[in-house]
Amino acid sequence: MAREAYRSLYGDLTKLKDTSLLDDPTGGSGSDDELFQLLLAVSVAVDDYCNRRFYPLTATRTFDGPADLLLPVPDLLTVTSLKSDDDDDGTFETTWAATDYQLLPLNAEPAQHWGGPYYAIRALARGTKQTFDIGQARYEIAGIWGYRDFQEPSGSLTNGAVANPTTTTVSVDAGTDLAVGQTVLIDSEQLLVTAISGNNLSVTRGLNGTTAATHTDNSTVSILRWPAPVERATLINTSRIWTRAPAFEPFYVDVDLDTDVRTMLDAYRLAAV
Repeated sequence: MAREAYRSLYGDLTKLKDTSLLDDPTGGSGSDDELFQLLLAVSVAVDDYCNRRFYPLTATRTFDGPADLLLPVPDLLTVTSLKSDDDDDGTFETTWAATDYQLLPLNAEPAQHWGGPYYAIRALARGTKQTFDIGQARYEIAGIWGYRDFQEPSGSLTNGAVANPTTTTVSVDAGTDLAVGQTVLIDSEQLLVTAISGNNLSVTRGLNGTTAATHTDNSTVSILRWPAPVERATLINTSRIWTRAPAFEPFYVDVDLDTDVRTMLDAYRLAAV
């Protein structure tokens, strides 16, 4: 079974295979492909239950104008550009300056381990930009979306330049600093670690809307971290599904999560729109 890798996982194989969570026969590596796919499937189920993504996603989104000082936005982390369509021609011709608006709440701090996302943009009523005018698909926001963008140093740097944006192997100082299933950040590119051999990482490039790029030798390798209850809930539910049916293939993730897992996630759940 190949390791499908198209988004972040909320846990890694090292933690999943800890005997406090998952009993043998998965102590070896023979079931790692299946465990990887199951961890991915449960991560998707966690997103579905919480109605949000916990990993930083680079994307451009369009919003209706509310005729108000506040423009509601879902789980915004950073703004690359904010543009408006002032004449309803489908073209976003006016770019707002960073001094034209504020992100709320002011103390969100999404890059901190205790922080959270922004939920609204407030027009500062300066010049011609007095409010967010009413209209369908009136505003376009390019940026990074998600619950948090907390980056933890892995302890390793790249060991040699990553000269080709298409290569799927990246060498680091110490492969033991990382684990299969982690999402790492090198410069502004996210990469999903799908396998580790010595100090060589097999990776999926340009993850979560980022762009695969070249990287110089000794570039910092950071690990993206999720809220601890989200990671724990994902690992627990994954291990339970596996141990309930250790010989399954194909596997299925139940529509619902275990009750105690849902309790752990309820504080992070958004009301469905």
